[in-house]
Amino acid sequence: MFKSSIVLIVVVAISAACSRPPYDSQDEGLPLVAEAAGPDIEAIAGKSRIVDLTVLLSETLPGQWAANPPLQRWTNNWFEPGKNSYGTISVPSDGPYYSQRYVLDEHTGTQTDFPSHFIPPPDSGLPFAGPMGALTGDKYPLSRMMGPAAVIDVTAIRDEAEPGKSARITVDMIKAFEAEHGEIEAGDVVLFHSGYTDAYYKPQPEGRRLTFEPVVAKTKPGWPAPEPEAVSYLHSKGVWHLGTDGPSMGYAEGGQPTHVAGLQHGMSWEEMLINLDEVPPRGAYYLALPLKMADQSGSATRAIAFVSGDTDNGR
Repeated sequence: MFKSSIVLIVVVAISAACSRPPYDSQDEGLPLVAEAAGPDIEAIAGKSRIVDLTVLLSETLPGQWAANPPLQRWTNNWFEPGKNSYGTISVPSDGPYYSQRYVLDEHTGTQTDFPSHFIPPPDSGLPFAGPMGALTGDKYPLSRMMGPAAVIDVTAIRDEAEPGKSARITVDMIKAFEAEHGEIEAGDVVLFHSGYTDAYYKPQPEGRRLTFEPVVAKTKPGWPAPEPEAVSYLHSKGVWHLGTDGPSMGYAEGGQPTHVAGLQHGMSWEEMLINLDEVPPRGAYYLALPLKMADQSGSATRAIAFVSGDTDNGR
């Protein structure tokens, strides 16, 4: 009963989101973004199990990028005042409830990148500025962040780069997937599965292997990342949304080229996914729901996949 109620709540919330226009804004000059037709979520969710593709956030886990400030978290209120070893109240309480406060970079943990992350506003005069630089996450249509999943296995190249660099996911790799599993179609969500986050998202200090050692120390290989041409190829096929279980869609040695290749067209994606080995190459349905914050370039996100019990590897 409880599990069914959860599915019903998800269905109602998503159906409501899909029925709304792309965004409500009084601002002039914002790019118009076409809203995709809403999926039949009830048909999808009703016969599926949910795979959580989201990492846990904690001060002891390497959710932050490289040497960026980590998550800060503290108790805002406890059920009753807490005392220290001297008997003095160290944790006051305003009432019988528990709450926390957080400080985190919006690109922490499993996260969404929106066009404004690497595309400056159109009138800024900065390199790569354009209309999509005005498309912050609060204005981005949710319907683009869901769709049939196409999971491309790149585990064979996970640690095949030099220290400080990323192995390349190429157009030929994507075409090889299509030859085996069918053409990638408009509206598909393409997910790159390397197993990188699953292997290296560990408590500190072991967690330094995730981004600090490849990006800052440059002592270990980075994660597989798509070449700009691969992102452009997917956009040409009508794909708007991607995902990767690497910490970034861009290379460890420099993420701008890949980010610009997709975000300049209004694409978006999740980074630092996990558990993609539980999602088949074809047949699952992907959904990501970020926080809604004014002027955001990205957001910590809850990403899931609906995987049917009768899913196979075919179309």
